[in-house]
Order: sequence, then C-alpha cells, then structure tokens
Amino acid sequence: MDAMPERNDIRIARWQGAATAAVSLYYDDGTDSAFDLVVPSLVRRRLTGTFYLCCGWYKGPDDPKLARWGALARRHPGIVVLGEHTWGHGGGTSAEGLADAIARNGALLREMSGLPPRALLSFGRPGGCPWTLSREEEAAVLAAHGEFLRHDFGPENSGGPANFHREVAMHTFADAAAILDRAEQDGGWEALLFHGVGGDWIAFPASEHERILAEIDRRRAEGRLWCGAAIAVHKYAAERDAARLETVAAPEGALAAARLSVATDPALFDEPLTLEADVPRDRDSVAVETAPADGAPPSSLRAPAVDGLARFDVPPRAASIAVR
Repeated sequence: MDAMPERNDIRIARWQGAATAAVSLYYDDGTDSAFDLVVPSLVRRRLTGTFYLCCGWYKGPDDPKLARWGALARRHPGIVVLGEHTWGHGGGTSAEGLADAIARNGALLREMSGLPPRALLSFGRPGGCPWTLSREEEAAVLAAHGEFLRHDFGPENSGGPANFHREVAMHTFADAAAILDRAEQDGGWEALLFHGVGGDWIAFPASEHERILAEIDRRRAEGRLWCGAAIAVHKYAAERDAARLETVAAPEGALAAARLSVATDPALFDEPLTLEADVPRDRDSVAVETAPADGAPPSSLRAPAVDGLARFDVPPRAASIAVR
C-alpha cells in the first residue's frame, strides 16, 4: 500500500509553474534592434518579451515597419507580446486625451495580434513627456479600456549605456543578475526595461543582453524563474489573489480533492493557474480530474509527481478537482 503524504491538500502556486519568482522583459518603442536582435534570441530560447508600441509613429496599419510586429505576435504567441505605449508617445495631461490615445492604439494592437476586442493589454507609460494625471485618474482610464499599468520598476531596472545621462542604472549583465537575485529572494515579480539593444537609442550592450537571456533561461529550467509577459503575470497574480481553493473530502480512490472558486472574469483573466498537490512519494505521476462548475464537460490530465509533489495547470474557472 502506498505511503500517504504527511499533508493531503491542493494549493495554488505563487507563480505559474510553481516558480520561485517572476520576471518580465520590457522593450519600449519598437526599435529596429529589438526586432532584429532581441526577437530571434527570445524565439530561440522560448522566452517572452513585451514590446510596447506607438502605432501613431507609422504611416498606418499597412506600414511594413508596423505590420511586421503584428506578424511576429501572431507567429510567436506567448513569446512576442505587444503592449500599449499610447498612440504617439504623448503625455498624460487629461483623462480625455489619454483615453483617446490608448483607445486608438489599443484597438490596432489587438487587431494586429489577432486578439479579441476586449482582450486585456499591458500599458507602459511613455517617458520624457508631461504626465500630470494622478495614479487614480490614470488607473480609471486604463480600466475603462481594458488596460493595466505594467509592473513598477525603478532606475536600477532600466537598461542603457553607462554614460547615459538619464536615470538608468542597469548597464551590465551583473546589474541585471542582481535584480533576478532580488526577485528570487523576495519571491516577487521584477521587470527589466530596454529600448535599443546594441543600437538605436538608450542602447544596452547586445552581448550583455544575450547573457541576461541565457541566465533567465537557466534559472527558468531550474524552476526558479517564470519569464512571463507583463499582462500574463498581471493576470496570474490577480487570479491567484482572488481565488479560493477549499480542500474537500476526497471521493473514493482519490488522493486529494478541492473546490476552486474565482472572483475574476474567466473571459478576460484566462492565464492558467498552477496547482500543487501532496501525493505518495513513490508516485511518479497522478491523474487530475477537473469538473467545471458551469456544467462544461469534465477534463482529465496526467501530471508528473516528484518527491511527493504533483504540479499541474488548470483554467481559472470555478471547478471541482480530484487527484488520483
């Protein structure tokens, strides 16, 4: 008979994949160097970047330099993710002006990416322009248009050349690695911001950037980091914080069972939640059965188990879950 685990419950992991921490890669302004150098490296490593575009800088949706970003987002979903940077990198001096700038830009970004009209977007506030709206005013405009301010970061998270005169402090691989260390120590979410990489403006050294991607890839493989798009990490955190997982009596033959309830809208907040379940230590896999509360057909999957712990992803919807 299998030895039962000391614990017998199911839990929501802090981050997707049960990673220790999360990191997002931001690339502002749609630079040529991001297209030419960054995207191929991300695709090769299957890492994710959020590219914040100002569509008003181009001649229209058919402008080849804009259309190429939409083509990449559709070809590499989950790797190349487009973010909101306002229509023309303008300031935020009125709610009406900001609403117009993000409504126009956001509609085109969603269309280019092949996303539904109501899909949520990450918003990156443009720098170097006047911004007098309060955080509350800004948040209200963004919420009305299905957008969320990207994760906060300080000068130490902003990449650029060592002789750059603005407040940027991430000049080398070592600077970035220290930020990744901090994320793991805190179990939190950090972001690394770039503009040009090896060229264009506020250029971060291309060789150091490549070292950063290799390091993130290594830590991800070890289960230490989740490299997620800004909007994906935002969704996961919102779902996790608004969800409740209640342990219930396991049905006959099951190792554990729980009831998942959510307060977020599954039509908009659709990032899979990672669950962890205690199982007998001699099991190398378990069957996971999910029965949605809305009457949709049940589903099942086989989840690997290591050292008495099984991990698996479920949709962020109300459901009953049994591990066998």
